[in-house]
Amino acid sequence: MNISRRLFPGMAALILLMGALLAFATPVSAGINPQPALTCTLDPSSQEARVSESAQGTVQFTGSVRVDKLPVERIVVTLLSSIDAGWASQCSPSSLVITDTQAHSFSVTGIIPQATPSNIIGNLKIDAKGTGGGFNVVTSATVIITVKPYYRVMMESDMPYKEISPGTQAFYSFKLWNVGNAIDSYEMEIVNLKDLVTKKWTVTLSSTQVAKINPNEYKTVRITAQSPRDWTIWKSEPTMINVKSSSLNAKEEQTVVTQSFPLYAYEKGFYIPGFDPIFMIAALAMGAVLLKKKRQ
Repeated sequence: MNISRRLFPGMAALILLMGALLAFATPVSAGINPQPALTCTLDPSSQEARVSESAQGTVQFTGSVRVDKLPVERIVVTLLSSIDAGWASQCSPSSLVITDTQAHSFSVTGIIPQATPSNIIGNLKIDAKGTGGGFNVVTSATVIITVKPYYRVMMESDMPYKEISPGTQAFYSFKLWNVGNAIDSYEMEIVNLKDLVTKKWTVTLSSTQVAKINPNEYKTVRITAQSPRDWTIWKSEPTMINVKSSSLNAKEEQTVVTQSFPLYAYEKGFYIPGFDPIFMIAALAMGAVLLKKKRQ
């Protein structure tokens, strides 16, 4: 009986201590929630946009977000897209309500302005923010947008029409513009050269190739046209010189990009081989002097 009385206080103290430990441990373990992990991916890692001088281009990526260690009933994930080149972009949808640990899909579209140079690269970034249950988690994903080159050419001249005397030369100059979105080189030719040679014209280009013109820049090309030096009592006749430029970079990609540009020479007058009009003027003047002396 004495032994029981001595054991009772110790057992009671032990029971009280275990109860206190259980009371202290249970709320703590129930109140600890794991930190959620938010991941975001985009596919593919890069895309090439097709634009033209008059039309914008678009690219679309597929994305997914996932929440691991979901600590609460739901987390709302907000998606924000941006492109560092200043191009527009949009996510669809722009927010997701996540109640599980599965991957949830979305899409993001990048809009590339018309006539964008091919050497500009845009980095599209998705910023994802998850909010719920007192947690705020963020992550991001980045992909690359490049611009496909397109090739265009334009020629212009302030004076495509020249009036000359038979047997003389006509000089032309025109601007060869690169109106594509990438550096390009061009091949030059006189399309109707055979016909001109048959008519005894001699036409020469300052260069048969024009290399490396930057987008929206030009280089000057010159043409010298020598009209026929045949005996001509009187002539009033137009002649067309058809110049063509072809993109060499487009040719490498098995496409054809060309432009033709007509130049005109209008012959009017006479031509006597070996005859110089200055001598004629001098002879007439001398003849007038002799005639005047004879009359005196």
